[in-house]
Amino acid sequence: MLKHLFLVLVLAGSYYLWDQKPIKHGVGVTAPDAPVVERGFQLAEHNFKHYTLEPKYRLKTTARVVSNKRYWFDEKAELAPVDFVLGWGELSNERILDQVKTPISRRDYKIDVIRPPMTFNEIRSNLLYMHAIPANETIADQLKSIKTGHIVSIRGFIVDVYDRADVLWTSSRQGNSAKLDNSQYVLIESLDVLE
Repeated sequence: MLKHLFLVLVLAGSYYLWDQKPIKHGVGVTAPDAPVVERGFQLAEHNFKHYTLEPKYRLKTTARVVSNKRYWFDEKAELAPVDFVLGWGELSNERILDQVKTPISRRDYKIDVIRPPMTFNEIRSNLLYMHAIPANETIADQLKSIKTGHIVSIRGFIVDVYDRADVLWTSSRQGNSAKLDNSQYVLIESLDVLE
């Protein structure tokens, strides 16, 4: 019995590691364009489960998944089950990504540079850190299957979030602009995994 249990654990662990294996594209920019972030639209607050989402910007991007983390048990897991660091331009190039790592931990990420291929400001200006809020169950299932290295096309809204106790979780801003490399809550209304 113990041997069977051990075999099941080994098989489950092997599947998990295989499932997390990054997608490789080789050297070259795979997502050249920066996200399009637009302000000046009229959209009412959006109720989602027991949260109220207040749209601040419209977001449209095609980017490479530089890192991701799935959550099951933290306070925001029901709202945003997955966090992503997305990159474009040189931060979608495997030659650069071999030198730059962006591990996610406890709803935050950091930048680890092995050999500086770019300045720290250049690296940050090519990243979007996102708490992904799926607009429906289909998108929720898609989010959970995305791996590091995938190229994704996303349309949605950068939002501020009020929970049932009226606690506000805000997306990061600098003046009147979204500060993309800091924490952004993104309501995803359309998601395509391109590669």
